[in-house]
Amino acid sequence: MEITRIGSGLGDPAAIEALMPELLAFDTVVNRASGLGADFDPIPEDLRHSLTSTSRYRTTLTWIGRIDGVIVAKGVAELRLTSNTDTAEVWCGVHPDHRRRGLGSALLTVMENELRAEGRTALSSYCEIPESVRVAELRGAHLPTETGAGTLPVAVPEVAFLHRRGYGFAQIERCAVAPTATAAGLDLGADADDYVIETWRGPVPEQRLEHIALLKRRMSTDTPGAERFGGEESWDGERVSALDEEKKVRGEEMATALALLDGEPAGFTQVGHSADRPAVGWQGGTLVRREHRGHRLGARLKVANHRSLAERTAVERVYTWNAVENSWMLAINDQAGFSTWAWVGLWTKNRR
Repeated sequence: MEITRIGSGLGDPAAIEALMPELLAFDTVVNRASGLGADFDPIPEDLRHSLTSTSRYRTTLTWIGRIDGVIVAKGVAELRLTSNTDTAEVWCGVHPDHRRRGLGSALLTVMENELRAEGRTALSSYCEIPESVRVAELRGAHLPTETGAGTLPVAVPEVAFLHRRGYGFAQIERCAVAPTATAAGLDLGADADDYVIETWRGPVPEQRLEHIALLKRRMSTDTPGAERFGGEESWDGERVSALDEEKKVRGEEMATALALLDGEPAGFTQVGHSADRPAVGWQGGTLVRREHRGHRLGARLKVANHRSLAERTAVERVYTWNAVENSWMLAINDQAGFSTWAWVGLWTKNRR
């Protein structure tokens, strides 16, 4: 297998554009084989952005494996550039027709060795298992997470692969989906407190940039299991604006709900939706600061944001992800009409 590496923004633009149809076809085949469904098919602008754009905060590396000129394997590494610069989030996939031949291991070995040589020694990865697949393997052996909360079937190839490659099964998340109208129609009753919830679509307003930056910093430390995937991330208003600009280039719009108490940020939630797939929403960050918990802010934020989506967009359903030990957020999502779609295993590997 011949392996080539592409650094985001470093390849020849014409060559990248010529490569796009082949990579889109490969990613689509891999996704359909996973059983996750058409909503998870690659979005062209997202793929193009990962190959052509970089920023001072994050960048992407892509490895392509070919046999006789045909793409049979692909790997991706997401790199942080201003904090946690020893980390990398990696993923690799093999075409269904070429599996069980060692190609995934060969590609991942190249990726790991190159990343380690560049100082990226704390690796993380993930695998997404549809609920139907997990249920089908309930009677077989299961691998527990390091937290003790949740398991995945050992017989699932993605689980076996990462376990065999020395990755520790750190955490599991539930991916759930709900009709936008369900949460939008919830009546949580009157709130006897002074919290104010603002909603908007598109870029973060200038007067809220530092508020969102603070909440994103806290996301990297306050969510369950965050310490396993790196330390606190550096966020400021400038980085929030830069992220908004990236999303605009990709044709993605964010719907945001922000909770304030006496003008100070208490929590937020965001949902992104793409012009390429307008009926589908993807949950971004959701956080209620520790000192503001116990006021149903998580539910109130999600309901407010879903109402905004229902009234102002074509989004019909939203997917969300939560750690299984995050029982309070799971309860909020259950109340909002979310049902399990898939399970996401989060894995870590340190190679110092």
